[in-house]
Amino acid sequence: MLKMKKNIIYLFGLFSIIGLLLTACKKQVESTATIQVTINGTTVDQIALSLNSFLSYEFAVQSSDKVGRLELVKSVNGISSNISVIGHATGTSEKVAGSVLVTSEMQLTLNVYSNDYKIIGTKTIQVKIFVTTNAVTEITLTSAKTGGVIADMLTNITARGVCWSTSPNATVDLSTKTSDGTGTGAFVSTLSNLAMGTTYYVRSYINGSQGVIYGNEQIFTTLSPPVPAIPNGGFESPVITGYVMNPQPNVWTFTGGGAGMQANGSAYGAKTAPEGVQTALFQQGASISQTMDFPAGNYAISFKVAQRGTQAQTFEVYFDATLIGKVQPAAADFELFVSSTFTATAGAHKITITGTNTHGGDNSGFVDDVKLVYRP
Repeated sequence: MLKMKKNIIYLFGLFSIIGLLLTACKKQVESTATIQVTINGTTVDQIALSLNSFLSYEFAVQSSDKVGRLELVKSVNGISSNISVIGHATGTSEKVAGSVLVTSEMQLTLNVYSNDYKIIGTKTIQVKIFVTTNAVTEITLTSAKTGGVIADMLTNITARGVCWSTSPNATVDLSTKTSDGTGTGAFVSTLSNLAMGTTYYVRSYINGSQGVIYGNEQIFTTLSPPVPAIPNGGFESPVITGYVMNPQPNVWTFTGGGAGMQANGSAYGAKTAPEGVQTALFQQGASISQTMDFPAGNYAISFKVAQRGTQAQTFEVYFDATLIGKVQPAAADFELFVSSTFTATAGAHKITITGTNTHGGDNSGFVDDVKLVYRP
């Protein structure tokens, strides 16, 4: 009798263990989830969109058990971040919906966790850009290279290339565009006949069954030609102490009794020279000039200019005999002045800066850092 009771107890225990194992296996089998994704209202696994468009997503989850957590992760260039987290889901049917601005290619991944926080389902959607514009390289005075990449899921691409302008948002209606074949994938574009020292805006384009679509915009500036330095534009030669009228030897010609140079700390009380330690000095009706060789092109002349204390000296600047700018500095602090643009033929031309003293009396001012500036 005792032996029978022991057998019964043993069998009961064995059945309990088997029951627990079956329950665990059943629970493990049931802890699964399926995920269906719609992007902009269409069920997809991958999608291509226009740059800077909005993507509307919905991840619909069906689980055999209550969901414990939902995490929607965005990955761009290998860097991931959560854009939606539902930490206390309560049902077996859940949704994660929203929208995101498409500024680059990305992945959207939904991870579904069970109540014991084990992943029971995951779904990744590839988001591609219709067409992207490559960085601009090999920039010269008049040319550059770029290109683009077209998403491989597109079809019927009948034309592709880049278009450019000196203003943003160039279009294929312009003559400044390339034609670089058909189809998807990468392509290279060469931009030519560009203006020197000019800023351009370029973007890729495709034409196909969906019409014309543009890629992101790249901005670049062509190289400027070498611009000759204006000799002694900083008035550092000859080295002086205090101030000197008509200092020699000098490439500048000083005209008028008040035309000269002064050094930091001189009796004229000028603010510290913005370039070096000496500046030109203009008292009353004084002027300075020099003749130098110009390459052919369009230029402006820039310099730093200031008053002596609260005085009111005025200045004019000439290219040969043509007036190209006037300025009356606002105060004793040096300020930048840039003349209007002028065109120079190749060869020798004269630069003249004059203190006109239009207000009369004993007015003085200072000029420093005279430069030639290239203009496209």
